Amino acid sequence: MTTAPVGATGDAGDSATLRGSAGRVAVVQRQARVTLGLAGGFAVAAAVALVVPHRTGGWLSLHLFLAGALVLAISAATQLFAVTWAAGTPTSDRVAAVQRWLLAAGVALLATARELQWPRGLIATGGALVIAALVVLGVSLERTVSGGVQRRFDVALRSYLAALAAGLGGCALGIVMATGLDAPMYARVRAAHLTLNLLGLVGLVIAGTLPFFTATQARVKMSSRASGRAQSLVLAWLVGALGATTVGFLAARPAVATVGLSAYAAGVLGLVALLPTIHAKQLWWAGPRLVQLGAGVAWWVGATVTVAWQAGHGSAALTPTVVGVLVVGGYAQILAAAVAYLGPVLRADGHQQLTAGFRTTRSWLGLGAANVAATALVFGAPEVAGTAIFVWVIDTAARAALLVRGAGWTRAPGA
Repeated sequence: MTTAPVGATGDAGDSATLRGSAGRVAVVQRQARVTLGLAGGFAVAAAVALVVPHRTGGWLSLHLFLAGALVLAISAATQLFAVTWAAGTPTSDRVAAVQRWLLAAGVALLATARELQWPRGLIATGGALVIAALVVLGVSLERTVSGGVQRRFDVALRSYLAALAAGLGGCALGIVMATGLDAPMYARVRAAHLTLNLLGLVGLVIAGTLPFFTATQARVKMSSRASGRAQSLVLAWLVGALGATTVGFLAARPAVATVGLSAYAAGVLGLVALLPTIHAKQLWWAGPRLVQLGAGVAWWVGATVTVAWQAGHGSAALTPTVVGVLVVGGYAQILAAAVAYLGPVLRADGHQQLTAGFRTTRSWLGLGAANVAATALVFGAPEVAGTAIFVWVIDTAARAALLVRGAGWTRAPGA
């Protein structure tokens, strides 16, 4: 990934920044730093909510992390990738700020209103703000990529737009849930809501990014297998599987949901087949960042297969346990691996600072703690999982602080 040269500046972030100009990367990096910082705040709040007693239990942590931290990170990363990989024009600072604060305000209002039992209209208002933020993000991405110089990123844009469409549907169902439903209908809508948000909004963004970002992480060329046609076929397969799963849950047809979930897991494995081959050299350089990315994908597939099994055997699908495993073992690890790479890139002030930054974010401790936490959730040991998550959060926070200060952490070989 190209980084901005020392002291690089564009204009004030106005969308008139010329395509391909040196300043465009500096503009989007500046925007991403602010958005990722806000995402970090929501991640910390989600961790605090795990240990501080409150009324809504795991719901609060889940929504602070997924709707707040993860979707804000998606907002930052997708716009950064669109500008750097499609050589497009960044959105203006004003639009970027509107999108990030619509999302942050919506999640904060939604979480607060539900926790404090405010009127349902305020919960719906929070959901509407999140929907508005997703719409602004989609329009921004489409304008950046469609006006870009490089066309290879078009397939990723389609993945992002499909993900945002799923997110819109998921948010709409969340608002419906807040209006009051009888227990059977609530369970059906909840399953569809989680499917669209977890496997749709988050999953499709990851699917559209992995072929590009894995190569970036490993410092290798994209696989020749990852042609635009192949990526489009995987996307179509995943969207079809997502649709079948959602319809199956809403219509109380577990067999349809099972087929959809099984197809989705197969689609993710098909995506893995498009990734570049990783050798010892790449593992030596990227270390835990690359391992954590792979571990996150493995937990993602495993959790999806588990939900398919639950649906097929008449069990309650998307239980808190399997959702926790998917979020902690899968998506949180993928996010951590991405931020461990993007953090030094966004902070870098020359090659030496970039290398020092990569050493700072090289955390085997974080990798181990994340997988211990996910494994503990599988075996029903929430105390162990909570301790591991606490260690992971402290380690990550310490490294983030050192990264901001510009100090290297370890003397590990490579970066």
